[in-house]
Amino acid sequence: MASGDGLFSAASGNPVLPSALGRFAFERLFTARTENDKYARQIDSSAGIAVFVGDREDTAHWFKVGQACQRFALTATNLGIKVAFINQPVEVTRFRPELAGLVGEAGRPPDIVLLFGYGSTLPFSLRRPVKAVLA
Repeated sequence: MASGDGLFSAASGNPVLPSALGRFAFERLFTARTENDKYARQIDSSAGIAVFVGDREDTAHWFKVGQACQRFALTATNLGIKVAFINQPVEVTRFRPELAGLVGEAGRPPDIVLLFGYGSTLPFSLRRPVKAVLA
């Protein structure tokens, strides 16, 4: 909070706790199983999942995938639809081909995964002022 940087816990739907209590709770309550259960609930309560794939794994196609994701997210926001990144399936290289096959895009690299649907508005994540970044 002091630096205006990073992901504020409330912005991701997590409780806001003082640092010491937060570390204590995180070390005891954050497990692979609890995270898997949380993501399963989020997926079950979402209207859908969007998987953005490129033609190839190179810079030009990563930009195109990012632009498509940006257009999707901006359009969704304009329609009052919430989006949330769930990129774990693409962060582990060995899972990417299986995900591509599941969405009917075998042989094309999936790069971004989003949940979308209607939901409550969460606080925005913190941002530093532009002048602090571009000096």
